[in-house]
Amino acid sequence: MTVTATPIFPQTIQNYVVQIANADASNSKTIATAGANGSKIETLVVASSDTSARDISFFITISSTNYLLGTVNIPANSGNTNALPSVDILRNPQVPGLAYDANGNKYLYLKNGATLTCTALTTVTSAKLISINAIGGDF
Repeated sequence: MTVTATPIFPQTIQNYVVQIANADASNSKTIATAGANGSKIETLVVASSDTSARDISFFITISSTNYLLGTVNIPANSGNTNALPSVDILRNPQVPGLAYDANGNKYLYLKNGATLTCTALTTVTSAKLISINAIGGDF
């Protein structure tokens, strides 16, 4: 990408989704893969139909190396009932140090070749799912 003093905005809107199921055990799941000029993740939300709370670790993966962003507890049935909201990962205190945009919202940049991945630290209950939804855009 050519360097310029002109602001650059995401050109292609992306909805990234992945689910962690019982069969995935503790295997890493790719949430988002950066576009050719990089990507910006503006929303990262987790909902669960699991009847047990689960810890999910989030990583940026570059050249097959996982760099831990943080591990967040996902309460049982969060986002699956009106009693518990989905978990907002970018605004969670377990993932500090992210950049803020002009509106005070946290976001995450991914460079070309990087991926945003996650791992459940324990196996999800049979027939239950943890859903990860990210919204952003490619430059």
